[in-house]
Amino acid sequence: MGTGHRVGAEALSRFPGDWGMPPDVCFAEAHSIGSGHRLEVLALERAATLLGRVEGYVSMNVSPATLLTSECGELLGRLPLDRILLELSEHDPVEDYAALTAVLAPLRAAGLRLAIDDVGAGFSSLRHIVVTAPDVIKVDRSIVAGLDADPVLSKLVASLVEFAHGCEVQVVAEGVETAAEHAVLRDLGVDHGQGWLYGRPGPPEALGTTAVLSVPVPRRELAVPAKV
Repeated sequence: MGTGHRVGAEALSRFPGDWGMPPDVCFAEAHSIGSGHRLEVLALERAATLLGRVEGYVSMNVSPATLLTSECGELLGRLPLDRILLELSEHDPVEDYAALTAVLAPLRAAGLRLAIDDVGAGFSSLRHIVVTAPDVIKVDRSIVAGLDADPVLSKLVASLVEFAHGCEVQVVAEGVETAAEHAVLRDLGVDHGQGWLYGRPGPPEALGTTAVLSVPVPRRELAVPAKV
């Protein structure tokens, strides 16, 4: 947020347009017929092909339940883990945190970084964060959108930043769409941002090489205190 340097990219799943279903529905339907874990692992395999096509880290999404499968473990064991940021959604329940921690421990020791996705929008509140001790938390777009004009949202993000940095965790803001949002997030101490302000989703070739993003952001005063 402070330098404009791109540090990574997130792999997004897309399905045929004539299906008329967004990705979350496709994954939900796959899980409803017992094929959800297989589809998630296939998505991870496809995401892994981006590692040789873009610079920086590649962020990949997986549900906690799929992460516990042997198929997922075998796939991750073949990848350069130091280039992967694995995102666990806050929307998905965790039935056994001890088992999840046991699976993650050797992967993280080998360089894998862990992120909690959709923070602020899931039913599990802060439990995912407290128990898993992630490297990154990703603030949901529902909190980011319009925070430049909403002091309550700004205070909430400021609190998340203070909490995360106190635990040596980085903060990524999702869904940044305006220069005004960028300015407030930067001044609140958010580490990284992603969203349409910086670029629309597209093929990896559209990213080119690691570059400085040109974001016109005027300096401004905040309505609430930033980091001290």
